[in-house]
Amino acid sequence: MSDLKKPKAKKPKPTFLQTLRSSAKPVRQLLPYLRPYRGRFILGLLLGAAFGIVSGLLPLVLREVLTLVPGGTGATKTAVHAPAEAKNKLPVGATTFEKIKHGLFQKYEKAKMKDTTGPKIDSALTLCATIPFIIIVRGALSYFSSYFMAWVSLRVLSDLRDDVYQHVMKQSLDFFHKNKSGDLISRVYNDPRMAQMALSTISSDLVTQPVAILMAVSVLVFLDWKFTLISLCLFPLCLLPVIYYGKSVRRGGGSEEDSAAGMMVILQESFAGIRVIKSLAREKHQVEQFAESNLQQFHQSFKIRQSVEAVGPIVEGVSAIGAGLTIFYVWYSGIPVGTFMAMLTALFLLYDPMKKLSRIHVTMQRTFGATAKIFEILDSEPLVVDRPDAVSITKAVGHLRFNDVTFAYRKDRYAVSNIQFDFEAGKYYALVGASGAGKSTLMALILRFYEPGKGLIQLDGRDIRDITQTSLREQIGVVTQETFLFHDTIANNIRYGRFEASDDEVIQAAKLAHADEFIIEQPNGYKTVIGDKGCMISGGQQQRLAIARALLKNAPVLLLDEATSALDSESELAIQSALELLASGRTVIAIAHRLSTILKADKIIVMDQGRIVEVGSHEELLAESTIYRRLYNIQFRNSDMPADLEMVS
Repeated sequence: MSDLKKPKAKKPKPTFLQTLRSSAKPVRQLLPYLRPYRGRFILGLLLGAAFGIVSGLLPLVLREVLTLVPGGTGATKTAVHAPAEAKNKLPVGATTFEKIKHGLFQKYEKAKMKDTTGPKIDSALTLCATIPFIIIVRGALSYFSSYFMAWVSLRVLSDLRDDVYQHVMKQSLDFFHKNKSGDLISRVYNDPRMAQMALSTISSDLVTQPVAILMAVSVLVFLDWKFTLISLCLFPLCLLPVIYYGKSVRRGGGSEEDSAAGMMVILQESFAGIRVIKSLAREKHQVEQFAESNLQQFHQSFKIRQSVEAVGPIVEGVSAIGAGLTIFYVWYSGIPVGTFMAMLTALFLLYDPMKKLSRIHVTMQRTFGATAKIFEILDSEPLVVDRPDAVSITKAVGHLRFNDVTFAYRKDRYAVSNIQFDFEAGKYYALVGASGAGKSTLMALILRFYEPGKGLIQLDGRDIRDITQTSLREQIGVVTQETFLFHDTIANNIRYGRFEASDDEVIQAAKLAHADEFIIEQPNGYKTVIGDKGCMISGGQQQRLAIARALLKNAPVLLLDEATSALDSESELAIQSALELLASGRTVIAIAHRLSTILKADKIIVMDQGRIVEVGSHEELLAESTIYRRLYNIQFRNSDMPADLEMVS
């Protein structure tokens, strides 16, 4: 038996109070979001408490009204028949009308008579009117309490979503590389909605229901303290299903959120990659993936709903047992009908709040996991942050300097190492090298998507870490191989480069990018909506809009990552002339696989395995650099190909 593995010791299960305390933590975390609306929130709680108080008064009023019922305990036979025998006897041979009139008069006389066991008619009408009055007031208090709590909780939901989204957008680029887009969508949209329940439902019920329970118990004690003690013995039975099913909900709550996030991932990837899915005929595969995720979501949600809904009927069953005991006790003790009805009403008023309180624990179990994930994001800090004394710049010259810069995505391998180079303002630089040489990493470091592990990068002699990220990136225009356009108009996509640009400036930028020709042919010209990621126009047209956006930004530093790769030769020549105009007086750094781009560079930087190995003009490198010449020969199909033709990537 010694070779057998010992079973792992099971962790002790948390107690009911421990679970409640741990589940209450998210509520405490949400309190800062509640402070701006605390006036309405407190008003909603006070109205809820008033609702509980008014509900407790209903059994007492009911008892008083039932004393007026004929045959009840409130009127004796002497009191009822005395007026009829005292006077105004019906004459012999009276007509039917006289009989009706006499009967009504007798009833009026009965009500007028003073009797120690029955109220006057004015008092009776007042008591009878009290019941609808209390019901109306009770309903109004319930409505306005729910109104204010709903308003506050939805405002908190809106603020929470804003904060989560804003915090996600502030994260560094590595954050988005590590997290799936669908998961982030779920964190922003679904999880705050679950957290909102902690404020609207839980907070309200934690005030309203205890007050209602206290009032109902007080009324029961006032009516019959012995019966109250018997009724309260049933309360422990109500806690048993709460504890049992609460654990089930706690286990399933996290799984439900995870399965919802998984479904978001499938949806996001399906819509974003619809071209790939269609081209490879993988629609059936995506449908099967979604169906499997949807079924998993169904099972998780059904288990939770089953547990939640099971609590209510069990508590109602216990309350029904209490009602049965009430009837037996009334029969055994000979309690008057009015008191019996009041006790029965108070008993049901007692168990309804108890049922709602029992669901609070279950609701807290569901919100705990979602709220924890929200604050896990809110508590996370981006790797790249502005220094406290960082300055905002308005206009840069464009002089970039790398001072012994080293950076690694992973600890076991450097992406770039010991980069030492000056990018002089107003000059055109081309980066060449094999895939993985570090070209794109240099651009990412200039944009400060990542921080160097060693060394520093300067813009106009200032460490870019001393410049706010927003103002730094305002000085840099970017055109990448993979363009991204929004589901918006052509004009708004171009204006994304500079929001305050006028219509004339947008049109001028489009003309410089040679995009105006195809734009004016669109159904609505510049107001044409181009679909998701620009799917309604061609790839070359998309890239021309991206170049127009960069032209409109008019930044002193321009980064081109194979910016003309999706263009035909004719369009490329037109774009190159526009880029030459744009490059005038600006620092241009281009990753290019086309010779036409490289030939116009003031300097070509050859990179290999994260290092700068050679720098020079095309002619110098072709004559002196073994690496550049090898890249040149590999990229050309034929070594005799003229130098002004395309390099084949």
